[in-house]
Amino acid sequence: MAVAASRHTLVTGLTGSGKGSIAGGWLKAQAPFIAKGLVQLDYIDLKGGMEAGMVNPKLIHHHAWSLSEAADLLHKLDNEVARRQDKYRGVVRMVTPDVEPRLLLMIDEAAELTIGIGKAKSEAAEATALLDSILRRGRSCGVVVVALTQDPRVQAMPLRPRFPQRLALRLNSEVEARMALGDAAVDNGATPWLIPADEPGTCWYADLDTGAAQCFRAPYVDDDTLRMLGAAADA
Repeated sequence: MAVAASRHTLVTGLTGSGKGSIAGGWLKAQAPFIAKGLVQLDYIDLKGGMEAGMVNPKLIHHHAWSLSEAADLLHKLDNEVARRQDKYRGVVRMVTPDVEPRLLLMIDEAAELTIGIGKAKSEAAEATALLDSILRRGRSCGVVVVALTQDPRVQAMPLRPRFPQRLALRLNSEVEARMALGDAAVDNGATPWLIPADEPGTCWYADLDTGAAQCFRAPYVDDDTLRMLGAAADA
């Protein structure tokens, strides 16, 4: 089993289930490529930057810690997708890092991006529309979205169908697992609702294109390691 760095990926799990380890492991794997200019990282962290703030800001090209900032960031990214489409139409089918840097968008607390209350409803609707545009058009233009959320319900993640690669940490029930991973993965043995609370980082992988499902353990990535990733990029 190999989690593909080139595919849109949705990560779902309860609080304390290990989503930080998934995000940290992804960044650890991508940091050398960021340092070489082959990957460009944009980070939306709607916990006010509490997770992303552990990473050296020099690793992050654009960041957003609030819903309004997220909408601005998504506008810029959507415009970049349009630019790449115009530039490479009829030239290449897929923009790869040897052509232009892969644009990695990591979104923590992704449900907060799509659900707004009161005045935030219009910002959430705008952000959702922009993210949908990026997910639909972005892969061929070298854009990868990794979204992390606690809530697998379609009301919280209306763009869930746009993510062909899914990861599920500990969940509450089989119903949530089917929402998060798809029916085929659960029918093929995925049981994230049976993951013990004292095993953060235990995770089920699902490929919606094939129905494949496999369990793995994501190692814990501590804050010092994340800071050193930034230090390595500075060197």
